[in-house]
Amino acid sequence: MRFRSLLLAPTAIIAAACSDSSSPNGRALGISFSSQSASASAAVADVTVNGGGNTLVITKAQVVVRRIKLKGTTAGTCSDDDTAADDCRSVFIGPMLVDLPLTTGNVTSISAALPPDTYRQIEFRIHKPGSDGPDAAFRAANPTFANISIRVEGTFNGTAFLYTSALDEKQTLTFNPAVTVGADNQNVTIQFDVASWFVNGSTVINPATANSGGANENLVRDRIRSSLRAIEDDDRNGR
Repeated sequence: MRFRSLLLAPTAIIAAACSDSSSPNGRALGISFSSQSASASAAVADVTVNGGGNTLVITKAQVVVRRIKLKGTTAGTCSDDDTAADDCRSVFIGPMLVDLPLTTGNVTSISAALPPDTYRQIEFRIHKPGSDGPDAAFRAANPTFANISIRVEGTFNGTAFLYTSALDEKQTLTFNPAVTVGADNQNVTIQFDVASWFVNGSTVINPATANSGGANENLVRDRIRSSLRAIEDDDRNGR
């Protein structure tokens, strides 16, 4: 099977960050998004995956995220709301559309300021926009994301497909090793290994079969969950 990966370039930020990100004693931290797996060697224009006699080309992929928080080594469970009333450091509320245009650069989407500390996890929600205030504004600006959180376009064996998902759940990713924030302009990256989403064993599947009610809906949801990684990435290359 052959994998070729691109890097994400998030293009939209909706709403403001929480108070932790404006701490006067904070250190500047970037939070980036990448579609590369940890082993990817280069970024190219599209994501192309071959397997089982099938060829999948992903030309566009988008994910809605909300409530990004970093958890220190002594923090408990991060609350799943829009407050900072827990031991975690809220850096973004959102929602935000993470867009995956054709690019070869890993673009930092969020600039935060965190107190110096050692952080062991990052939490965020893959988010299906609802009807509350921030979500309503987001949906008005992005009408194709009413009640969906993920949208992927491309071709399967030369035929165009559209995959959408209403996945809506918190993701908790562990840094290994933990990330110590002690200087300005450090960066962490959340990796979405999109090349692995539509693969079943050694066979590439048609993403259209993973839409709501489709035979592969749960398979692809599980693949999306298992594709996520978080790393310290001060040189912002996605690896």
